[in-house]
Amino acid sequence: MKKLSIYAFLVAAVLFTGCSQKEVEVTNEPAPQNSESALNNVEETNVQQEVVNDELLEKADNGYYYTINGEKVFIENIYFAFDKYDLSSDMKEVAKANASKLAAVQAGTTIKVEGNCDEWGTDEYNYALGLKRAKVVKDFLVMDGISESAVTVVSFGESNPACTEKNSACWQKNRRSEHKLVK
Repeated sequence: MKKLSIYAFLVAAVLFTGCSQKEVEVTNEPAPQNSESALNNVEETNVQQEVVNDELLEKADNGYYYTINGEKVFIENIYFAFDKYDLSSDMKEVAKANASKLAAVQAGTTIKVEGNCDEWGTDEYNYALGLKRAKVVKDFLVMDGISESAVTVVSFGESNPACTEKNSACWQKNRRSEHKLVK
């Protein structure tokens, strides 16, 4: 009975402690065509702590307010369908609007696009999918005139949820990419 109690305690401890947050960063690589090749191409790196631009005013539920050239600007998050990394027509319009606003960002500031996923799928699959999502948004920014060297991508997979409830509305909020301005 004593051994059973110890085993139960150890199992409970493992279940409730969870895993630390991982961050995967990749630069200027084409998006993989399938999840197998994505898993082979995604490497975890030690990313230096970056300071978000002082001009960040506030975070909203669906984006961030920044001061760009003295003007308060809202940069919206880009949302994706379940298990997808292509942009819907609505999200293409949001991406274009974001690109036109971000074109005024000062030299020396990097636009960091963060790809995120819901909790469905393995960690590896979600990191690869988050990377594809970030890469698609980066490609839109570059296509609309932002310098490719001014945009970096990173995947948080499922480790950076915007919402933790267990319902479809919450999971939709987690399938997103965010834009951060970094010095």
